[in-house]
Amino acid sequence: MSNVNLPRPAPIRAVTPFRNSLLAILFAPALAGACEGNLNVEIEHTGVYALGHEDVVAIQPGLAGCASSDLRLTNLGVEVPIAVADGGDGRFDPGDRIEWIGQQLHGPQSWFDTYSINNSYMLSVAPGPHARIRDERPIPGSKPAALERTLHFEQENLMIRLDQNAQKPGEEPDLWQWAKLTQADPKPLPGRFDLPELQVSAGKVGVKINFRGISALFVPYDHESQRPHDHRVEFRINDRLVERFEWDGKDEVSRELELPAAWLKAEGNQFELSIPKRATPWNPDNSLVDVVMFNWIEFRYAVGSLSATSPPVQLDRASNGSFAVRWQGESPPLLYGDDGVRRYGELQGNGEATFAAAPAGTTLYAAVDPLARPKSVRAARPALWSMPTTGYDYLIVSHPSLMEAIEPLADFHRKRGLKVAVADINDIYDGFNFGIPHPRAISNFVRTAWKDWPAPKPRFLLLVGDASFDIRHETYNDLAYAKFANNSTELNFSGHFSGIPATPYKEGSAAFADRNLIPTWQYPSPEGQSASDNPFGVVDDGYYPSVAVGRFPVVEPAEVSAIVAKTITYLTRPDPGIWRRDVMFITDESDYFKKSSDQLANSVSSRGFSVDKIYASPDEADNLSHQSAIKDGLNAGQLLVHFIGHGGRFIWRTGPPDLRKNHDLFTLDDVSELQNGGRLPMVLSMTCYSAPFDNPTEDSIGERFLREADKGAVAVFAASWRNSPSTAFSKSLVDELLVPGATIGEAIVRSKKTLQDRTLVEMYNLLGDPAVVLERPRADARLALDADPWRPSVLVSLPGRTFGGLVAMDWLDEQDALLSTTVRRVDETVFSVDIPKFPDGKLAKFVRLYANDERSGQDMSAGLSLAGIGERRSNGWRWPDGLRPAPRAQAADTLKRDGFDRHAAASAGND
Repeated sequence: MSNVNLPRPAPIRAVTPFRNSLLAILFAPALAGACEGNLNVEIEHTGVYALGHEDVVAIQPGLAGCASSDLRLTNLGVEVPIAVADGGDGRFDPGDRIEWIGQQLHGPQSWFDTYSINNSYMLSVAPGPHARIRDERPIPGSKPAALERTLHFEQENLMIRLDQNAQKPGEEPDLWQWAKLTQADPKPLPGRFDLPELQVSAGKVGVKINFRGISALFVPYDHESQRPHDHRVEFRINDRLVERFEWDGKDEVSRELELPAAWLKAEGNQFELSIPKRATPWNPDNSLVDVVMFNWIEFRYAVGSLSATSPPVQLDRASNGSFAVRWQGESPPLLYGDDGVRRYGELQGNGEATFAAAPAGTTLYAAVDPLARPKSVRAARPALWSMPTTGYDYLIVSHPSLMEAIEPLADFHRKRGLKVAVADINDIYDGFNFGIPHPRAISNFVRTAWKDWPAPKPRFLLLVGDASFDIRHETYNDLAYAKFANNSTELNFSGHFSGIPATPYKEGSAAFADRNLIPTWQYPSPEGQSASDNPFGVVDDGYYPSVAVGRFPVVEPAEVSAIVAKTITYLTRPDPGIWRRDVMFITDESDYFKKSSDQLANSVSSRGFSVDKIYASPDEADNLSHQSAIKDGLNAGQLLVHFIGHGGRFIWRTGPPDLRKNHDLFTLDDVSELQNGGRLPMVLSMTCYSAPFDNPTEDSIGERFLREADKGAVAVFAASWRNSPSTAFSKSLVDELLVPGATIGEAIVRSKKTLQDRTLVEMYNLLGDPAVVLERPRADARLALDADPWRPSVLVSLPGRTFGGLVAMDWLDEQDALLSTTVRRVDETVFSVDIPKFPDGKLAKFVRLYANDERSGQDMSAGLSLAGIGERRSNGWRWPDGLRPAPRAQAADTLKRDGFDRHAAASAGND
């Protein structure tokens, strides 16, 4: 419950990446005399630590045999006093060790840090002098010391989501709570605690408790004068009612009180917290709804004695001379002080030990061998990325376990002309946040590269590794995620708690393991904090990115390899065919979203792209036809898939949650069943929850689309939490993504800069390689109307000097419905095509073209409005200058829409 006790000695975990261990083996003799190197030393709990020579040189051979005076230890860039036990020879040799007081890492607003479990200390060498622990012994004339101790008890069991009213962007409030209390709980929350060496005769024990209100009372206007407090919590100690805390609001609050020390004991205490039922003053038959999160509790008490295993204590007042305390046990008394003094005690015949004087407020740590050992040590390279000799277009930050798997993608982009840097996330922590895991390190890395490195400035950042908001997954295996549905009885408003039922990762599998490989930021949206990679691309003040950021949310090398393989295949060997001009628009049953989707579809269609619309209907008993249409369309191939509507529970829905009928439009299982290997789309999921990639135990539709090998999507752009989709944002995205040659990451950067809604900028993230260029037709053809009013036809001009291949022209009616497709083989760049006549005098109102040059591999597209065709005009239509073709025989085949692909395949076989 408390984390102030010294941890038991345990083996040090040596974190040695392959390349570092290889270097250590190859160059150990050379480095041994060089006296150089840096060692990252991680600890989890506060205590007195020792690190032996053998553990140091096993990771950093260059630190063997150094002058003891040159050794230095830093934390957050500040030197920490150390004692070097070197046997008096002045060198750090076998059998020697360093000692220091290690402090637990606290968050800026929380006891446990939000982003990191371990504090990091950096051991290095430099010419002295450096901070050292001084040894002092008592002098005669000691006086009894006034010692007190504060014990903090906290458990990280439930995560709450704080909205913009409770959390400022960039701050790190305490999100993890011990327990949820409500008036409906049948039993009080119990908690057992000990107060070691409690001095019962000292009088008072201070208690401090931290809560956060969740609910807020609704009071009828005419009963405002009867308004009760929002919250009331009863606090009991050892079956004694101590206090009733009352307050209003949803802010974090702390309450303090003092108890008689006689009510407590050194071992076996218990506290209880409960919320009593209260009747509403205006309706005695109803109970007030009261929901409170309990966060932590602290006890401050006088200490009557010490031993070698005692938790730390503080001097209540300064001792001008030596001070005495009652010492228990036979261990020689020894106290380390945070004032940089190691105090050797002397045992007196009356059971007391005397120590050298200390200032008031000094924290003293009793210690006895074996001292605590660090949790892990690893080689550190803090200066590796501080100032390279060249700049880079593309920065890849990877977890060390995934670096080998990402290298083929880095090499692929290098061969395409980009300068690519692949960095180990540990090196980024070392160089840009003093070795402590935090997203700030990545942000500092990108800003440094942008502002200080030589040209070129970075255009892309790829994060290789998943994130998780539960950084203590390995510690709390049975941690419950407060998965509460919307429940008006307890006012668990949607978005305030972390859990949303979804497909869980299989327990015991690699995917279920700790997923926090590359951390992400948390942005406080109106519905609670949400994962955001956006700040990594921001290089100046504000929140608009300048660097395009993408992520591979994976934990296994095989998952990286699968994404890399389909990304490279997409960019080098995509299946040919008209799927490269196809865009699918999907909505739920909402008329608003249908109108929004229509606007986008019309804009895309006018540029010569083929549009498929799949709109759900509230009148349908099930969604089988829509599910089938989505699957068939994806399997046939799509350039883009745009969904706008209701999402959540990690699916696309046909409407708001309604248990009376099926609303699952597309699910995780549907993604896994796709067979669209060579025809991958980019998915724009403009809805809620499609990509909460920081969920530690459950999969999402955005992640599934990207991670599926040889199927799914080449990239996904989606939100990590609840939001209101913007039609303007979608239109800007689609427009930018369809620019020929545009990378998807830079298209997103440009689109985000058009937004005024910060929530959308922060919450929507790219899963995939930001340097991908959509395999849309890479060139634009030109279309014009023929001048002959008696023979309506379309003049086609294809780019380039020559052309040889197939041309497909879709003829559409006024509702953009496909009337027919004309497919013909062409061996010239300029020609005309008759506009088909349809039954009942129906006229085509729009034509779009797709052409593929089989010799060069280049494809192209165009679109043209046919409004006015069939209307007689005196002067007909004017041909563009120089484009009138010579008369020639024309042969046109009218085929169904997929005839182009079949014809292309047949032609390829004949060749």
